[in-house]
Amino acid sequence: MTLPASGTISLGDIAGEFGGTAPHSVSEYYRGGSLVESTYKNITYTQLYGYNGSPNIGTKYPNSTSFSYPWHNRTFSGDQSSWQTSMVRETDEVVAYCLMNNVYVTQMGWRWTAGFSGYTQNPYYFKMQVVGSHATSSGGTTLTGTTYYTGTITRSDQSQGDASFSRRSGDPGSPNSTSVNNGSTSEVESGVNYLYDMSNCTVEIYFNSFQPGTSSASFSFNWGSGLSVNAGVPASGTSALSDFYSAENY
Repeated sequence: MTLPASGTISLGDIAGEFGGTAPHSVSEYYRGGSLVESTYKNITYTQLYGYNGSPNIGTKYPNSTSFSYPWHNRTFSGDQSSWQTSMVRETDEVVAYCLMNNVYVTQMGWRWTAGFSGYTQNPYYFKMQVVGSHATSSGGTTLTGTTYYTGTITRSDQSQGDASFSRRSGDPGSPNSTSVNNGSTSEVESGVNYLYDMSNCTVEIYFNSFQPGTSSASFSFNWGSGLSVNAGVPASGTSALSDFYSAENY
C-alpha cells in the first residue's frame, strides 16, 4: 500500500511498507538498496485468448521464461519480453486476444518478428485498449483513464519493422476482417509508434485478419526498461521521513 502523500508519516509506516529488520532506522531505506526499489518493471498476464495453460495466468515479467500455446491449428508463442502470433488462417474471426495488467514500463512497441513473403498480402488489424497513465511520446502529455488505439499492418510494414497506430476518440469496436474502425470514432492522433511511461496500466490487444487458405505472419509486442520509482527517496546520505511521501513497495 502506497505511503501517504502528505501529513504525518512514521518510521513504523515505512517499515510496514518496505519491511526490514528491527530496530529500524531511516538509513535502511535507501532507494536502490535491498528494500526500496529504484526501478520497476512488470507485466502480469491475465488472459490469453485460446489459452491452454501456459504461461500460468498471473505470471509476472520478468519471472516468466517463455510460453507458447495452440488455438485450433494456429500457434501463438512469445517470451518474457514479447508475445507474438504465428498462425494458419482459415476463417474470419478474432484470432488473438491478450489481457495484461500491472504494466509498468518505459516503452512499448509493436513490430514484425518475421516476414510473410510468399503468403497473403492482406492487411492485419489491431485494436488496443489501454487503461492507466501513459504517453504517446517520450516526455509527452500524460493520458489517463481509457484510451483506444487502432492499427493496420500490411506487407509494406515488413521492411520498416515498426507499425504506426492511431489514437481514437472512443471505442471503435473489435476489428473485423476488413476494418479497424467499426465504430463512429474519430482519429485524434496519428503516427503513434510507441507508448511511453506506462504506470499501472491494463492493456487489451485484439488482432484480426481475413486470410483464406494458408497464410502466416509473426508479430511481437516489445517492452522497454522499467520505470523509475520512489524518486523522492534518497539513494545515499541523509534521509527525512517526508522523503518517503508516496513511496511504494512494488
